[in-house]
Amino acid sequence: MDPLIKLARTYRLTENLADRLHLGDELFRILEPKLRLYVFSTLPQHAAEDALQEVLKAIVTSLPAFTGQSTPEFWGWCYRIARNKIADHLRKQSTDRLQPMPPEELWRLVEVSAQDSSLSAADRIDLEHAMKLLNEAKPECHEYLWNHFVLGFAYGEIAEARNLTYDNARMKIGRCLGEAQSLIANL
Repeated sequence: MDPLIKLARTYRLTENLADRLHLGDELFRILEPKLRLYVFSTLPQHAAEDALQEVLKAIVTSLPAFTGQSTPEFWGWCYRIARNKIADHLRKQSTDRLQPMPPEELWRLVEVSAQDSSLSAADRIDLEHAMKLLNEAKPECHEYLWNHFVLGFAYGEIAEARNLTYDNARMKIGRCLGEAQSLIANL
């Protein structure tokens, strides 16, 4: 049996509090570095530390629900929990329109998302201008497109965060993409 899966199962089956704390520390030691990288590449630094703690806490409290048999299944399950916690944070942030994300932070996220291919200077200027126009014209569209195309949230996750149906979220993102394309065409 894989050592990580064995550790997770041992944690679930252990009743002694001291032993559970020791096993929990071992799990955190293994999980924290990869999840830290994921959370900090998605959220602003001032929010990422709290979100990371929420992710780790949710993983440990949800361990009885994990039924996988392999390390890839376990990591997939952990990243799903992390995405949900990040979506919770973004949903909470989106309800507070008085604290927009600073442009520098948006560009940091764009650069992180372009891991394999960086933007050319001309593309970057065009994207910056189009995103600025979109944010001014339709802030909601800016947010939908950002969450879907830059942060990688699926239609279902966006629908859940916005209390929409899957198809409604998909159609809104499609209309917003059309709006962004028309703004770019008019540049």
